[in-house]
Amino acid sequence: MFLIPHSCYAVKTIKRKGRGVFATYDIEAGTVIGDYLGKLIKPDSADEYKYGLYDMSGGSKYDIMANPKKEGIHFINHSCANNCDVYPHKGHMLFFALRKIFKGEELSISYWMYAPNDKKTTCNMHACYCKSEICTGTMHHAAINFDLWEKLVKKEFGHSYNELPGKYGDQLLPLKTYPEFIRQDKVNIYEFSIFGSETKPAEKYDDKILPTISELQRRIRETGKQLSFTKLKMTVYGIRDDILLVKRIK
Repeated sequence: MFLIPHSCYAVKTIKRKGRGVFATYDIEAGTVIGDYLGKLIKPDSADEYKYGLYDMSGGSKYDIMANPKKEGIHFINHSCANNCDVYPHKGHMLFFALRKIFKGEELSISYWMYAPNDKKTTCNMHACYCKSEICTGTMHHAAINFDLWEKLVKKEFGHSYNELPGKYGDQLLPLKTYPEFIRQDKVNIYEFSIFGSETKPAEKYDDKILPTISELQRRIRETGKQLSFTKLKMTVYGIRDDILLVKRIK
């Protein structure tokens, strides 16, 4: 379910990726994009071969299987340089803008996928076609700290973490109220990656010393852009798992 006005996004079909969601207006950093709704299923019981990649992990007792025939944030594709992320809230998974998103950009998240552990699933099935400058070619992400993520889910879900919000097969119902923004201090609870836009010129700075990782994250989040440090002759593309991604200015 989208929580931003329909006028703020458009669903389009993309070659090799299927449907995708694009911003029709600039979207402010932290904006809650929507709630991942669908049918309650047992954890890790989704049949990818039959239904595709439309399941989202919920609490300890359930996953959420979205309906691919209904419009929703499950249309948002994976990217190796995602501009949205997921935040747990009262038994629900909310998508929010990780940084400022510009009009015309495709909204994207990281699918946070493990490498396949069964013989039927091949790496080709989880190939990435985001075409980012830093595309790894796969939706697998071995560096994600799932223990830290699970700690955050337990904290934000509270008693909802160990409760099944209905019966298996029931639809997860929308909340009565939603936050409009995910604050920066909440985002900093867990490690995350953030990348500047590839569609806009880098934001220029004259710092003589490279700022801290947290300051770089803040600047990318607020401007939505890559950061060009002219005196240091480098452009910061983004941060991936606390690793700084830098391009040299010639």
